[in-house]
Formats: sequence, structure tokens, C-alpha cells
Amino acid sequence: MVRRTLMQRDRELVDFEVDPVTGEARIIDTASDNLTASLGLVQGNRDQVLTSLMMRRALSPMRKDLDDILAAFGAKSPVDLALMGHGLSLSDQFWYRAPGSSERWKDVNFFDNGWDPDFGAAVLLGDYARLVTCSSDAPEATTPGHAVKAWERNDDGIHLVKAAEYPDGGELVGARLGFDLCSLLFGEGCCVSLDVVERYGRLCSISPLMLGGDEELADGNRIFAMADMWESSCLSTGGITTEACDALIDAYAAIGVADASAHVARRACFSCLSLLLDFNPGNFGAIRKTDSDVWRAAPIFDYDGAFGFPLNGVSISFLCENPSFVELFCAHRFSFLKSSWDWSWCDVRALDGFEDVIMETYASCRSLPPVFAELIAHLFVAQRDYVNKVASGGRT
Repeated sequence: MVRRTLMQRDRELVDFEVDPVTGEARIIDTASDNLTASLGLVQGNRDQVLTSLMMRRALSPMRKDLDDILAAFGAKSPVDLALMGHGLSLSDQFWYRAPGSSERWKDVNFFDNGWDPDFGAAVLLGDYARLVTCSSDAPEATTPGHAVKAWERNDDGIHLVKAAEYPDGGELVGARLGFDLCSLLFGEGCCVSLDVVERYGRLCSISPLMLGGDEELADGNRIFAMADMWESSCLSTGGITTEACDALIDAYAAIGVADASAHVARRACFSCLSLLLDFNPGNFGAIRKTDSDVWRAAPIFDYDGAFGFPLNGVSISFLCENPSFVELFCAHRFSFLKSSWDWSWCDVRALDGFEDVIMETYASCRSLPPVFAELIAHLFVAQRDYVNKVASGGRT
């Protein structure tokens, strides 16, 4: 067991012990009486919530290059790697301090002190042997998700770079289309931008960090914990549903997000229009400034899988050869919107002609069958008509 103090900036929250292999944590002593606001800790689930936090602020067990990274650092697990540093993240204000340490937030945080850029370079290059000389105090050590990714800092700010999984970067096309759709329908303030670039000979997506040094993001797990809704179905893995959206609206409202219904409607609308099944607690959240208890809904920031594979694990050739089956599946799976949500923001006329953009964009992907572009464009039009019907009913 490893002992640490969980800090929120310069505030001591709890002393805890954690198994570096399993990530199972146990609170030893509580230093702050205001834990619920920070973590959602209550008497009945304190160790459970802390364990969940430990697991989330570490590399995903599904990450493609996890074994290579752990081997380079001699780490026993993703949690062990995070503990080798301070468990720092670019997303929130939590970190770990060793027993007896007098370190302060100003001494360790990434906004004021930077980090080792060689970590990200080694990952994107695929040269994991270089990691043995890198510091584990880097945001890559605590960034979740399965894709190979790195953080980049320059004069334009801080950006997250994700490497394409396929040599031609075909899946990035759908992600870029996802951002374009969000920008048209919701406005740029409601979504994080995404572009496609090349890094070290690899095609990558790149998105700016949505937070400033005085802001933090609470992901879905923490939002539901703060709302005392830890057992909600919204935290289960799998596709998005009406029930999950209703639960998220309740959770947002419980922590004080003013536009909860409208934001969840936008998130659900994006999933329907982009044929995106993925709805997990890591791809939505809420943001607050560190000097305030006021939360606002985070913009849409995860476009992975948009306009891609409507059926996870099914080949593109199967989709193209069975368009009627796919159309029926999408009509069933993406028909969960609720007219009672706040649709005052919605005007699908902003998406007129977007099916032509889909066709033109996918037509340039030589690795895809020509009929794939036609199929996705057709499905989009069907979903746009459906969204318009629901939104119109919600505004009457």
C-alpha cells in the first residue's frame, strides 16, 4: 500500500492508502469537512468514490499502448504510474502529496510549471524506449481514453493531440464532421474545436484545452457523485438513452447548472445526428472556476466515432451491403429524444445541405467504398428530419 494526501490546490482533503496494482483506496483521515462539494464523498461510499477517482485519473486499461508505457517506467499499473508523480491533471485541481511533503500547488501544477514534452513526443513517435528518461509528472500519465494521445504546449496554448488508429486517418474524417455539425447547429461556444494535423509523420486530431488555469472539469462520474446519484443508470457503459439523459439533467440541476435541459438536449441531438452511440461519463462534464461554487455545463468535446460505424464492431463492407438493416437499426437506436427537453435553441435549418458536405468529405477517403458516403448522408437526413419533428413539438 502507498500512502498519499489528496490535495485540491492547497487544501488537504484526505489522507489515504492505495494499492498501486488494483487502485483500491482507503481513507485514513479526513482533513476537510467539505468533501461533498469536491468529490461527492458521503459516509456510505467514501472509499468507493475515492477509488473511482484514483482509477479515472490514470491511463485507461484499454489504452492501445498501455503496456509499452508501463514497461518503460517500470510501473505496476496505471495508478502506480500516476503515483510516481503527483497525479496531476490538466482537467481538475486535484493532486497527490507524499507524507511529510510541504509542496504547494504553485510548485507542481502544469499551468505554472509546464511538464516534460518528451513524454508526448515519445508516445506520438511510437519510440517508447525514450520514456525511460522522461518524467512521470506529465499530463499524459493521467489522461483517460483508449487512443494514443499527447498534450502539446506552444504559443497558441495547450492542445490535446490524438493519433489516428488507421494509417489513412479515416476515422478522423467523421470526428471533424462532428465538430462542423456542432459548430453549425449549436454555435462555437457550445463545442470544442477539432482539426486534423500531422505530427511525427502520423495523422492526428488536435483540440484546444477547454479550461484555463483557474478552472476545473468534473466528469460525469463526479457530477453524479456530487448530486448523490452514484447508482444512476447514466453511469453505465453503452449507448445513450432517454432515461440516461433525464438522469443527467437531474444531476446537472442538482449541482446548480442553470441550462441543464438545453445542454443535455444538445448532447443528445448531436448523438442522434452523428450516429454516435458512445455515451460514457468521460465524454460529458461540468466546469467551474476555482474561486466559485458555480458550475456550468461543459461544451461538447468528444467527437470520436461520429459519422463512422453505426454498429460497433461491424465492418464497413457489411454496412454498405445491408443498408436497409442499418437504416432500421438507426431508426430504432437513435429515436430517444424527448420533446419536453429545452429545444428553444434548435433550428435544424442551419444544417441544410450538410448531407452534401458528408458526401464530398467521405468521397475523398479512398479506403472507403463509394456507397459508404451515400449511406451516411442518407442516415443523416433521416435523423435530421426526426430531430426537427421532436424539436418542433417541444417548442409548441
